[in-house]
Amino acid sequence: MITAVVVLCVVSCGKNGDPGPQGSTGSTGPIGPIGPTGAKGDKGDKGDPGTTGPTGTTGTTGATGPTGAIGPKGATGTANVIYSDWITPSTYAKTTVFGTVNFTADIPASKITQAILDNGSVIVYGKLNGYNPVIWPTDQVSALPILINYMSGTTPNLDTWSSLCTVGNVRITLTSSINAYSSISNAHSFRYVIIPGGVHTLGSINPKNYNQVKALLHLRD
Repeated sequence: MITAVVVLCVVSCGKNGDPGPQGSTGSTGPIGPIGPTGAKGDKGDKGDPGTTGPTGTTGTTGATGPTGAIGPKGATGTANVIYSDWITPSTYAKTTVFGTVNFTADIPASKITQAILDNGSVIVYGKLNGYNPVIWPTDQVSALPILINYMSGTTPNLDTWSSLCTVGNVRITLTSSINAYSSISNAHSFRYVIIPGGVHTLGSINPKNYNQVKALLHLRD
């Protein structure tokens, strides 16, 4: 009975035995040596650039046109015109010449030079506000000489206002045809306008027309 069990055990074990050991991996063969670098190939030929065309010839410069004729010289402006403020003499000197009473007042005018007197012009204007407005309207202006006719009572009278320009001075003078005054008002005022030689600004304008001269010369009161 015991013998039989052993046989069965041997038979049974023989069919399912342990796996055998894994065989060893074969060794890798050595790497062969690197071959020599191949010779460098020849450099290829450079391509032929296209040919640049010839530069065109420069055209000839045109002839310079003739210089235009010089235009006529423009009229001299009014920049050199000099004018005073309105000046009111405070007193008048009284003298008698050949029986006629003269009232005079001197106005300094340093811009009046001998050159102005020789080659230029000086216009003196009066604003005779010392009169009754019936005889001379208030603020009316005119160039000297100014002649005023009126009746002094029942007697006709002629007042003459004149100016005398000398170097550095303007003298204002009043005379009455009947010597009507012992003194005169200090309400009268005057201004002078100096126009140097070569400054032709008035043209056809009447210098006695103060408003036209004022506009032309840009005078300011």
